[in-house]
Amino acid sequence: MAVSRAKRASNNKWDKENMKLVACKIKKEDAEAFKKYADDNATTPNALLRKYIYKCIDKADTENTGE
Repeated sequence: MAVSRAKRASNNKWDKENMKLVACKIKKEDAEAFKKYADDNATTPNALLRKYIYKCIDKADTENTGE
């Protein structure tokens, strides 16, 4: 199901006001190994990193992020 332009614009506006991208640089082979680890554990690198960040800051991972 495709998302309408209006809904996408609304989502983008909300993200801009409420979300922050967290990133780091690692060697390509390490990133590929991490992606494989995530795949092998039926999850995504994003979900694993979010869970780790929330653990570090003592926040429950209950946010609805669409994943």
